[in-house]
Amino acid sequence: MLISALWGSEGPMLVLNNVGEFQRLSGLRVDLGLASHTPRAEKPMTTHTYSSYLEIDKLLSAQRSMTDSDDELLFIVIHQAHELWFKLAIHELTCAIEALQRERPSNSDCIIAFKRLSRVSEIQRVLIASWDVLTTLTPDEFHVFRLTVGQNGASGFQSIQYRVLEFKLGLKYRTVHFEKQADDGFQTVEFDVFANARSDDDRQALNNALNRPSIYDAVNYFISKHLPMFGVQDALIGDYDEHYRKKLSVFNAWRYVYQNRELEPELYQLGEKLVDLEDAFRRWRFVHLATVSRVIGNSTGTGGSTGLRYLRQAANKLLDDPMYPELWDVRNAMFSPTEFDLKSAGY
Repeated sequence: MLISALWGSEGPMLVLNNVGEFQRLSGLRVDLGLASHTPRAEKPMTTHTYSSYLEIDKLLSAQRSMTDSDDELLFIVIHQAHELWFKLAIHELTCAIEALQRERPSNSDCIIAFKRLSRVSEIQRVLIASWDVLTTLTPDEFHVFRLTVGQNGASGFQSIQYRVLEFKLGLKYRTVHFEKQADDGFQTVEFDVFANARSDDDRQALNNALNRPSIYDAVNYFISKHLPMFGVQDALIGDYDEHYRKKLSVFNAWRYVYQNRELEPELYQLGEKLVDLEDAFRRWRFVHLATVSRVIGNSTGTGGSTGLRYLRQAANKLLDDPMYPELWDVRNAMFSPTEFDLKSAGY
């Protein structure tokens, strides 16, 4: 029954057991606690089970081992799970960027972005923890199927979503440099990440993420509107495909926020959430490095890089050249006021 009757202090009351029936009878839109000012187009109702809604059969049929190893399934599931989490993180970052880049953003948009980034932060925790599962794969177990997994140079280096995620976070680049072993030692190779695109959709995804604002670009835009007295607007770049360079106006704005957290609580929390993201991304890289070291030692990567050597360089790079440099310089200025110098810091 969709409607039942209860007796209240003033007589019978109608109790609707189905939100859709309430909407039909009243003409009102109910969004389960979330107010909506513009009706959304309703999708045709279909009958779903848990399995059909989540497409479990399709999901569970995607793990195809290429050897007889009982341990290959672990490797496949871990990396497929990574790709699913990448997809969600990219979605949440996109929502946060859109909220911050409204024509007239408000504190409520800042709070929405914070909520989205909090979800990304939790996704990062799951991703980092997943390496612990992979460390249960011992060298002799991995050796059985590694050559099959890495045939034709197959490698996580080729993940399109991982590149998109880095671009959304603020790591912008078109090429990467890594060392390959040569007869006389090592030679540096430049690689265009777009070469990994397998389809027009892949290329479009990379192109869009590279040429559109990252989350830090969006935050700087919000600051330019919310704290116009610092002149951040003049420092905003139009070419988003370039590596971000620190800006004095952005540093001054963040220093003000951290010195006046009671006046700018939303921006203060957003700044700390950005630091959470970068800190977690650093740990992701270092735990990845440690996992590879544990399983394959110093061996060459299946993608042709120097393996551990390349991963170490990538992990250390974020310490020397952070994604959100002004937020880290605020810390340097706070704890070493007599030593911190704007010119020496690169401003």
